[in-house]
Amino acid sequence: MCHIKLHNLPYVTFKIIQFMEREETIARSTSNQEQLILALQEKLRDFGLTKNESKIYIFLSKNGPKKAIDISKEEGIPRTETYHLLSNLEYKGIISPSIQRPTRFSAVVIEKAIESIIQNQQKKIEELKILKDDMVDLWNSFQNIRQNSKSDFLKFEAAMEKYAKSDKLRSNFKRKVKEMRQKSDMLDN
Repeated sequence: MCHIKLHNLPYVTFKIIQFMEREETIARSTSNQEQLILALQEKLRDFGLTKNESKIYIFLSKNGPKKAIDISKEEGIPRTETYHLLSNLEYKGIISPSIQRPTRFSAVVIEKAIESIIQNQQKKIEELKILKDDMVDLWNSFQNIRQNSKSDFLKFEAAMEKYAKSDKLRSNFKRKVKEMRQKSDMLDN
């Protein structure tokens, strides 16, 4: 509609048209925000986050510290799943809990979050390298067991025991790192 014609319309009609134009601009802006959020979620999935983990991280980045129940309601994620996802995100080092009760969760700035994800992936790679020799020994023992010789069976048993110890060490290591990270976070707050 041309501006000259707008001035000929009654004042109320003019205001309604202005309001409609403003709402259309906001709607386009909201659509752009939604597309941007979807793109961010997709990129975070490239870094190993699940769809809901990325939703929660973006929600916390956008809205600041929130309680788990508020996150659950706002994002439409079941409460029990929300607690599990928050635990995963905390373990990955991209959100941090408050000390206060009820606990509020905050997103870590994106640069630190991505760096934490990269470090976690590098740790996993190092752990896999360590377990590689154990796995090869285990596999070779498994291949030889078909011969049913007593010595091969004992080798297989020894390899299994060695692998079980490595797995237990890795689990204990992860638990200790998580505990240290939590203690460090509490000291930082």
